[in-house]
Amino acid sequence: MIELANIQKNSTESILEIGVKTCKQDLLNVIPQKYANLHRQAYIHIHDLEFYDKTYNCIGLSICDLIKDTSLQVSAVLRKLYRSIVNLTNSQSGGIGFLSFDCDMAEFRVDETDEVLIETFSNFFEDLNIYSRKGCEKPYTTLNIGYGTSVNARRITKAILAASLKGNSEGNPFIFPNIVFKYSRDINGIETAPNYDLFQMALKGTANRMIPTFFNCDASFNKNYNPNKIGIMGCRTRVIDDLYGEPSGLNRGNIACVTINLVRLAVESNQNFQTFLKKIEALFEDCSELLLHRFNTLCNSNSSIFALENKLYLDSVKDRETAFKHGTLSIGFIGLWDALSELFNANFSEVGNLHKFHKDALEVLRIMRHKVDSFRTEHHMNFSLLASSAEGTTGLFAQQDYKKYGQQCKSAAKGFYSNSFHIPVDTKISIFEKINLEAPFHAMCNGGCVSFVELDEQPSCNIEGVQKIVEYAIKSNCNYFGINFPLDKCKVCGHFGRIADTCSSCGSSDILRLRRVSGYLSEKATFTIGKMKELELRKASTWH
Repeated sequence: MIELANIQKNSTESILEIGVKTCKQDLLNVIPQKYANLHRQAYIHIHDLEFYDKTYNCIGLSICDLIKDTSLQVSAVLRKLYRSIVNLTNSQSGGIGFLSFDCDMAEFRVDETDEVLIETFSNFFEDLNIYSRKGCEKPYTTLNIGYGTSVNARRITKAILAASLKGNSEGNPFIFPNIVFKYSRDINGIETAPNYDLFQMALKGTANRMIPTFFNCDASFNKNYNPNKIGIMGCRTRVIDDLYGEPSGLNRGNIACVTINLVRLAVESNQNFQTFLKKIEALFEDCSELLLHRFNTLCNSNSSIFALENKLYLDSVKDRETAFKHGTLSIGFIGLWDALSELFNANFSEVGNLHKFHKDALEVLRIMRHKVDSFRTEHHMNFSLLASSAEGTTGLFAQQDYKKYGQQCKSAAKGFYSNSFHIPVDTKISIFEKINLEAPFHAMCNGGCVSFVELDEQPSCNIEGVQKIVEYAIKSNCNYFGINFPLDKCKVCGHFGRIADTCSSCGSSDILRLRRVSGYLSEKATFTIGKMKELELRKASTWH
């Protein structure tokens, strides 16, 4: 089983792990051996392999898809919604994204007081943090909010942000749901905008809890779409263009994803950049064929799928193939800068080298995006390029490459590869320079991407500074953006802040340490091996 921070080690998990391992081994003997061997040899990683012939990855929904009775109060809606989420999450391999949660919820009876609304959402969030997925995971649920301007939509957004800031019954931040604030200048980005006050609430939450993150409705590649039909699913997935229907992320999602190991290709290219690019193109061809095989396998499967049985997926009243053709097939990547380090023998902890080889990094992305676009035309399927989160794969690829190449692959020696196009975590770089360097990659990753900046401490007293960072990322044309920082809490006295070995207030060493891993918060102790090694090297970005 791929390691995830969102897994509770319990008896169910131990049995599940045995079953998943067996299932993966069996499937690798069924998948065409060329592609199975690419997975075994760590050229690629087939995500959610155990679900290969059983279900799709993620889906974008409206609450009204699940709850039809608009006469219900919010409290009743959320109780029913939680039950539907549990049913749905156990019938797919990835996340559930409500793309316009505030506007959707405003369709129901919002006649509770503000205090009751906050308490109602707190209870809903508590439920979402129960290990109800497979008995050992929390359902990965994302709420996109902030765009609705009606009285009820605004009240819903306020209640969600207040409940998130308040935390759970112990005062700790909620791990789930992932809350995404949809930024648009005319809706919430300037003082005269109707939801500017909600943007300020969101910034306060980010400064204290790292939540919410921010989706840029004004980005050049988002601004022409209906803002109520686009948003984030899971930790970064973006679904919008559809060869078989109108542009929308609703009632469709990513069917499957495979991630390529850029570092492996770089090592085998013997420091020849053109050879490296050709290897990428060849491996992308293999990935496209693998994804088509998986798509056809799923379409011919008789597995029980909640979204199809309940007509949640577009055209599911017809047949599986017609429905799933609306979904996306994503090819992802990790280790961009690690790969360039191997190719050019460059140390990217030095900012000057990042600038020197930035055009080469952009060329790699251009080649990859060109390939997925060509697959859309050739196969008439919704292929997309994903900046993979690769929570477990980041360490797995590095471990296997180090075993194969040893010190010949210096990037592998540190025990992990950097996610997607992210600047290496040990680079001492300013906040705004990091955004400048990463922003151009966002337009190329139409299947989803995210950028984060790392601060050295909780900026709860500097909301103005947080606003400057977020607005800079928005103006730089980032698609999706978040701010990370150490979030520690003493379990004895409740003191929040960056805590060393012991609490400065009471001296206790019983400390809850929360960090963000691949898009969601988690206890540091549950990080995967690769992510733990990454965390050890992370350096905070500077203001100048």
